Amino acid sequence: MKPVLLESTDYHDLRSTWFRASHEPGLFVVEGRSDIVQQELRKLSMHWQDQAIRLVLDDAYHTLPFIYQLNPVHPIDDLVACKNALLRFHRAGWAPGPRKWILVEVVSGLHPADLGAIHHLLYRQKLKDVSVLLFFHQYPVSVNLPQHVSRLAISLVRDTPEHTRRLLNEQLRMAGRHDEAEGKQQRKALALYNRLAWILLCKSDNHLRYRACFRFFSQNAIFQQLSASQQAILWFELGQLLTKNGDDYDAARECYAHVRAVLEHEELDEVYRIGKEAALDNGEALIEMQEGHISRAIELEKRAGMRIRELPPGPDRHVFQIQTALNIAGLQIRAGLLMDAETTLIAGEKLCTGVYSGWLGHILQLKVSVYQQLGEQELEYKMLIQVLRMKTGSIPSKLLQRSIEMAGVLIQQGEEERAAEVYRLLIAGLPATNLKQIRLIRQALSSLGTESPAATATQHQLTLKLELQLDTWEQFKHWHEGRESGWAMHS
Repeated sequence: MKPVLLESTDYHDLRSTWFRASHEPGLFVVEGRSDIVQQELRKLSMHWQDQAIRLVLDDAYHTLPFIYQLNPVHPIDDLVACKNALLRFHRAGWAPGPRKWILVEVVSGLHPADLGAIHHLLYRQKLKDVSVLLFFHQYPVSVNLPQHVSRLAISLVRDTPEHTRRLLNEQLRMAGRHDEAEGKQQRKALALYNRLAWILLCKSDNHLRYRACFRFFSQNAIFQQLSASQQAILWFELGQLLTKNGDDYDAARECYAHVRAVLEHEELDEVYRIGKEAALDNGEALIEMQEGHISRAIELEKRAGMRIRELPPGPDRHVFQIQTALNIAGLQIRAGLLMDAETTLIAGEKLCTGVYSGWLGHILQLKVSVYQQLGEQELEYKMLIQVLRMKTGSIPSKLLQRSIEMAGVLIQQGEEERAAEVYRLLIAGLPATNLKQIRLIRQALSSLGTESPAATATQHQLTLKLELQLDTWEQFKHWHEGRESGWAMHS
């Protein structure tokens, strides 16, 4: 796949198709002179306005990675915020909102992490009606490092943990200089906070470091130099890690007790305090669940829900309420309180309207599980069909497996047409990375004998389209590798 030249008639034709209502979304690659690329991107941004998001990618240390630039607030100098942004993307992808165009100016080349993120959006997440437009500068351009770009955030995505450690050590060393410099204490506290956060978050099989961190946080006077919010975040992260690894639940509880003590500081506002208290309830509920105390875990989650209702109305409160409903329902299902779980999910479903409709799929998937365990096949089938019709492009493996199992049960019961509907929706809803499963599902559907020639042809065309998407991506990667190596030879 070669890029379209910006000053060619091919680009003019391509641009015309973008402005049509019938435009087919996907990946588009353009190449042109630097000044013309920037001018064209300004025009497209003005034309699409809030439907477009514009990003700039350069060599690894000139611009923030693709994932961070998608965030409304770019995480830069807080290691935990950077980590959370990465986790959110890998777990849930990107929520486009009203945006349908991702305009990317590629000054030099794309880092593997940026390539991976673009692939995730287009072929794993399957965003509806969203296109990625890559505008490459035709010739290498030397760009100075902007002052606002932090090497710390970049290193988390683009380099090894060891490189991040070196950057953090340098940051801490530099922060200790110039005793009279304005803001020295804040810089030193941030550098220390990030260095401690790295020890917590880096991948390592040595879990003894958590106990060492616990002693350091508890006993070392240097830890008290951090702000109240920084201390609370680190204690909370340590509690989460101790819970996750199952090393020491008592120590995890003690971490959360330290957070609660820190939250008494006057410098923290009430909204921050309430949010953290709710997060602590959630953390302690996880401990109780892992110890088998489901009833106590449900009580804690409900307490978190009551705290969240104290927050001022707004997006944060609304999302927290949905997440709490999901947490409570999950615990109720685990405890066998299926009717209670159904009631919780119905209440949660009412919250998933408007801009929050993206959460509806999570609610409905749990309802599928409830009806499955209740043995309510008809209700389960209806709920399953509703979830699959949403075409979110992110059908979890458990839901995919249950869908195929349900189709098999229906076939055994002589309900071939209803089984066929499950297969059809899976074929239409799965993203390109599930092409292997899509082919197998098509074979199963074909064997039922329920499809008309026209429907079979449509499914065949869809499969070909997905094959073409993946093939186009491989061609693009091959072109990009050649471009990178060509530049390396001339640099």
